[in-house]
Amino acid sequence: MPLIRACIESIYDKVDYIIAIDGRYRDYPGSDWDSTDGTLEYLCSLDKVEVISTIGYSEVDKRNRYLEDLTDGDIVLNLDSDEVLVGSIPELKTGFGILGLWDGHCDKKKKRATRFFRYRDGMRYKNTHCTLYYQGRIVNKLHEVVNKDFSFEYIKGCHLEHNWHLRSHLRQHEKSQYYKKLIKMEAGFPK
Repeated sequence: MPLIRACIESIYDKVDYIIAIDGRYRDYPGSDWDSTDGTLEYLCSLDKVEVISTIGYSEVDKRNRYLEDLTDGDIVLNLDSDEVLVGSIPELKTGFGILGLWDGHCDKKKKRATRFFRYRDGMRYKNTHCTLYYQGRIVNKLHEVVNKDFSFEYIKGCHLEHNWHLRSHLRQHEKSQYYKKLIKMEAGFPK
């Protein structure tokens, strides 16, 4: 709950609308299928927030679910619940804005090409939760745009800060185990 609150507060006055996806991923450890710590009540109390339950969805399916609520031309800023936006959101002049993602506990910076983009009708995540496709063709990989039909720019003046280290040790362990399994699943290996 504190992490999602920090996430929402970092963008609330900077965006027009927020879609929050709730529900444990398929194959994620644990017994609760949706949030039980006050997160849902908090999110439902906010005017700009639409909460969508996706219990048992894969990570790809969850991301595709929020795309269903978008209109051609919408600007998307995709944050995980343990991330915050630092700085102001610039005007997106191209199809994709490549954002910096800082690992909050050590200031290690990565590039992400899937977090800030102009939606086109028919875009879908496919194969992995960080790869978009459009009209059957791959658009991006994790940190680069690879489809020449889409322009991109490197975004300065803001970045995402990943605060996974603020989670409980149990939650960090569960997420670590889940992501090891997810990487194998998305690579096509059996569970």
